[in-house]
Amino acid sequence: MFIPAKVVYWVAALCGLYVSFALFLSSTRGPITIFTAGMWVGTIVLLIAALLPQRGKYSYIDVTIRNSYRVVSTAAVFALLGSTVTTILLMYGIAKFVAFRLGYVHGKVQVGIYRPTVFDRLNVLMSKPIFLMFLISSVASLVIAIIILRRSGAPAVTETSGK
Repeated sequence: MFIPAKVVYWVAALCGLYVSFALFLSSTRGPITIFTAGMWVGTIVLLIAALLPQRGKYSYIDVTIRNSYRVVSTAAVFALLGSTVTTILLMYGIAKFVAFRLGYVHGKVQVGIYRPTVFDRLNVLMSKPIFLMFLISSVASLVIAIIILRRSGAPAVTETSGK
C-alpha cells in the first residue's frame, strides 16, 4: 500500500471524528439516530484502516472469490467498508438537504433561545470546511481502496475443473 492511501484514511477518519463529536459537544443536542450511529461505525472502521500496519502478520487477508484464491490488504478492506458507509451517509444527508431546500420535503422549524457555548461559535466557522474535507476524503478513500483491491486482483491460485 502506498503512503498517500494512509494519509487519506487518516484525514477521513479525523474529519469523521470531528463530525461525530460535534453533535455531542454542541449545546443543541439531538437524539442519537441511525445516521449518527452509522457515522460512528464508519468513522471507527476508517480509523482502524488508518491504524493497521502496512507490513506484518495481520496486513493481508486470504480471500476465496469465485473459485480463486486472492491475498488482499486488510487496511484496504477496512477502508472500503468504512468509506462506503460514510460516503453513503454523507450523500444521503446532502440529498436530504437539497430536497428540503427545493421544497420536496417539508419540515417544521422551531425558534428557541439558547446560550451558545464557545464550541458552538467555533463550530459555525469550522463545520462547513471540515464537512467538505470529510466528503472529499471519504470519496477519495473509497476510490483508493477500490483501486488497491483491484490491483491485487490477480489470483494467486485458481481452481479449475479437471477434464
